[in-house]
Amino acid sequence: MICERCKADVTEDEIVDHGSQQVCEDCAMTLMSPSKACDPWAVKMASSSIGSKEDAVKALKEPELSLYNLVISKGRVPREEIAPKLGLEASELERAFSVLRHMELLRGEKRADNGVDILPFDK
Repeated sequence: MICERCKADVTEDEIVDHGSQQVCEDCAMTLMSPSKACDPWAVKMASSSIGSKEDAVKALKEPELSLYNLVISKGRVPREEIAPKLGLEASELERAFSVLRHMELLRGEKRADNGVDILPFDK
């Protein structure tokens, strides 16, 4: 069967009814629990469980590690340039950024043209 959201070919037992759509389990999870970059409770939980910034960086896995390294090496990266550079879907980028924002490793900043740049949290 084909997921109506991401168009992935999945088995029938991996299809979930979500409203009027039939979507794969991954899309269903994204629809039911979208990632939020600005979540004070998630920041509190992350900061209390991680420890130091160095420990947080050591704990990173892909794609968060690639995103973090890209932004640290460049200093400031327009959000619209990141997904193509890292080969990520927009939803994967948002999820990875949310994790790094909750860990207070990266942050977003609006530009004059209403775009968003991603930069190190302490910059």
